[in-house]
Amino acid sequence: MLYEFLGEKDDASRLEFRALEDCTALDLALGAGMSRRSSARAFQRGELARAGGALAPSSRLVAGDVVSVALARPTVAPAVPGASPATIIYRDSVCLAAEKPAGILVHGDGTGAPTLTDSVLASLARRGALANPQAVQRLDVDTTGIVLFSLSEEFQPAFDALVAGHAMRKRYLAEVSGRFPGDVTTIEAPIGRDRHDAHRMRVCRPGQGQPALTRVRVLERRGNRTLLLVELGTGRRHQIRVHLSSAGFPIVGDALYGGDRDARGLMLHALEEEFDHPVTAAHVLLRTKAPERFRA
Repeated sequence: MLYEFLGEKDDASRLEFRALEDCTALDLALGAGMSRRSSARAFQRGELARAGGALAPSSRLVAGDVVSVALARPTVAPAVPGASPATIIYRDSVCLAAEKPAGILVHGDGTGAPTLTDSVLASLARRGALANPQAVQRLDVDTTGIVLFSLSEEFQPAFDALVAGHAMRKRYLAEVSGRFPGDVTTIEAPIGRDRHDAHRMRVCRPGQGQPALTRVRVLERRGNRTLLLVELGTGRRHQIRVHLSSAGFPIVGDALYGGDRDARGLMLHALEEEFDHPVTAAHVLLRTKAPERFRA
């Protein structure tokens, strides 16, 4: 590793790193999670500096040099009037995690419908924090639970890479119809688009679609329902819903994939995420409480 993270400074508006070996300033920026594009912008704005002043990409660092990165922030909070504040379960200077309720989008779709991003902005504005949060994950409209946001354009590529590379563990609660067998611990089947319905995905034949792996553990059975702890091995669209439905155990409330209708809605909740922070290298475990609809 090229650097050691020293911490947040100046009310979390600046990060400090110590070079652990001789390198260029660009090497350190890339190693800390910036992309070439985001680091180029940061160098142009003079955001990377050491005691002697601003650094250029080719500036030579020696082991022990301390480099600070001033984080770009909007000058005006881009909050959406009337948005309800989100439940924030984790926050540092470069990312946060919010809990998504059912029935709202993560991103705007052009219709003006409320989004989780709007709620995160409202929460930050209420705390006097200036940031432009960008969701690096998505959940379906009716799925609840953890969504991770980047707060820093300099380090957003690090979080995009974290999610795209599947370098995190994601666990969900799912209630399904039927008595799920205890000896089924993995579902591995490729997933692709349903040619007959643009809204659906489907399990494909071997050699088609994208590889997909889902791990399953039975938590409890009640009558003809089973509560599962589900862990993603890959992150395909609708993966958990498609895999469980294809196995003959659709999620309760999932009308799109054959689940029983239920007044509680879609019984799928993003319960936990676990990863090594791509900037600070700290191990992070994010966890929410099981929603009331699962405890009822």
